[in-house]
Amino acid sequence: MLHEIDILEASPSQVDEVLSLWLEAAHWMLDNGIDQWRPEYFNRETVLAYFQNRQIFLVKINDEIVGSFALQWSDPSVWGELHNEDSGYLHRFVVRRTQAGRSIGPYMLKWIEEYVKAHNKRYVRLDCMASNEALNGYYRKQNFTYRGTFQLQSGEHSWRGSLYEKEV
Repeated sequence: MLHEIDILEASPSQVDEVLSLWLEAAHWMLDNGIDQWRPEYFNRETVLAYFQNRQIFLVKINDEIVGSFALQWSDPSVWGELHNEDSGYLHRFVVRRTQAGRSIGPYMLKWIEEYVKAHNKRYVRLDCMASNEALNGYYRKQNFTYRGTFQLQSGEHSWRGSLYEKEV
């Protein structure tokens, strides 16, 4: 099954495909009591803005989009004093819920590690909600090392995140 996976860089013309994935994930989180992504945070404009200074990738199996993620090469607003230019920063990592349990997430992470390494970076870094213990456990299981927490304020919303990195 994993040999059928294609990972391709998305273009802004694929905004609706990316938005569909993010909204699906946000609705699932909301329905399952996970305070992380909220459907009202996502619309065509927020996705198009996300293409600025980031690469967004789509993950396909037999031409069906099953996941997505974004990479950027700098993230001082989240990483603060721990920020470095020797890392690729992973965001918006999502696998369709219909594909859960098929090892797509670990395959994507391995691909990301190789991609970041090919760009002469030493680490893959990511952040997630500190309160989402299942997701924190998932990244630890994928051999990411916990590096600390941060507090981010966005308008009236404040959230605490966990920072993880993996040497590649």
